[in-house]
Amino acid sequence: MTRFWIAIVAAVLAASGSWSVARPAAQPQVAVFFGNLHSHTALSDGSGTPAEAYEHARDTAGLDFLAITEHNHAQAGDIAGNPALYTGPGSLALLPTAHRFTEKGRFIALYGQEFSTIGGGNHMNVLDAPQVIDVPNGQFRTLLETWLPAHRDTQGQEPLLLLNHPATSDSPKHLEYGIDDFGGDTAAWLAALDPRAELINLINGPSHADGTGLQPGSPSESEFRRYLNLGLHVAPTADQDNHKRNWGDATEARTAVVAPALTKAALLTALRARNVYATEDRNLRLVYRVNGHLLGSRITGAEVPAPSTPLDVSLEITDDDEPAASYVVEVFTDQIGGSVVAAVVHTQSVTGNGTHTITDVAYEGGEQYTFLRVRQTDGNRAWTAPVWLEPAGVPDGDTPDGDETFVSVALAVDVLAETARITNTGTAPIELTGWKLVSVRGNQTFDQFPDGLSLTPGQAVTISSGPLATAGAGFLRWTVQNVWSNSGDPGRLIDADGTIVAEVD
Repeated sequence: MTRFWIAIVAAVLAASGSWSVARPAAQPQVAVFFGNLHSHTALSDGSGTPAEAYEHARDTAGLDFLAITEHNHAQAGDIAGNPALYTGPGSLALLPTAHRFTEKGRFIALYGQEFSTIGGGNHMNVLDAPQVIDVPNGQFRTLLETWLPAHRDTQGQEPLLLLNHPATSDSPKHLEYGIDDFGGDTAAWLAALDPRAELINLINGPSHADGTGLQPGSPSESEFRRYLNLGLHVAPTADQDNHKRNWGDATEARTAVVAPALTKAALLTALRARNVYATEDRNLRLVYRVNGHLLGSRITGAEVPAPSTPLDVSLEITDDDEPAASYVVEVFTDQIGGSVVAAVVHTQSVTGNGTHTITDVAYEGGEQYTFLRVRQTDGNRAWTAPVWLEPAGVPDGDTPDGDETFVSVALAVDVLAETARITNTGTAPIELTGWKLVSVRGNQTFDQFPDGLSLTPGQAVTISSGPLATAGAGFLRWTVQNVWSNSGDPGRLIDADGTIVAEVD
């Protein structure tokens, strides 16, 4: 199977004239960030503009992130008929607005689309989708097997999926999330859906209700457990589905993401790894681990203990508003398959902020998963992603191996010398025909890559606004002068499909 991987490297020439290359800092402790992965504006059937939504979520609701997920079908509004309202280039469009509002360490503006209709098999959010989805409603197999592989997200991977409001009363279960498209072959359906669907709504809504501080939607606990039992590796979310101007503060419910930093890349990576939980408390921070592995992890192979071995389960709790609160922690465990879904196997009371050891939980064998429901004495609850133990499984890792094709692009910008260097750091050729290099702040675009220009593994090309050698020597000339400001104007590399494949921060 071919996967597409993106590596982003930013290099800036210091005043002394020496190169300095950005390197990742030492791995920080994880933190918890709160947001909402399901909301709408007037670009579909909601209210307001994307800018109003992001600003409200950031400044009024106090969210760390918000995903605007407009309906992709014509019945719901504008982007299906006018895709430029989604992709831009106009400044009012969703993607340019999201790029403008994203500020690492402060707020991350995510985007995507809500695919299909309730009656056509329910909705699913396609996060970080680069273009308007043109797959007909209800054709989930086409979305999974054709559209997603052909439309990569900003990390160079297939956009990840959030399964919305499972078992909504108007959604026939024999159609839900496209199972009917596979002719009743549940195994084939799971094989197509599971690698792409990392999230599922446990709490959703109240969607079309106006106002703030409203009651969250009822938790779909039974559906969450049903899909886990079927074999989906999904984490629960608590989203609001806002259609009014209450983005993020319609309720106190939040989707919480455990990540090392508040950046778009870190959030998407954590979402893809299911380091996620759903909470009815707006700032209850939980870090759940099994044998040292974060919530959402799949423990495989030699790391899986022998059957009947006690598990090392820890839960770090922090609630700044209620540091001495008491909690009841319920541990759910089940094995994939069969007619019985996960049930409570252990209940334990804990008090106060700190790291608590959860006892009397064991690995019983087979493909087992364990998750927690945490109930505060005020009644608020939280549900963590499971940790899976899979002795014969293969982790859904994020590193290339085997005979997979590894494609990686590095972009380095020297703002003083006015050059940008694109390097193929992968193992397969990359053709640059139709690609663009954009100086974001300067609003300059280089789109003069010659037809058929290809970089073999390890090969690079430098684009300069000054006099350089010929293209055959690995250089291209940008006719615009003073492309980057010396204060560090960023650059973006965009492929022929319109996906941002590398960005200098």
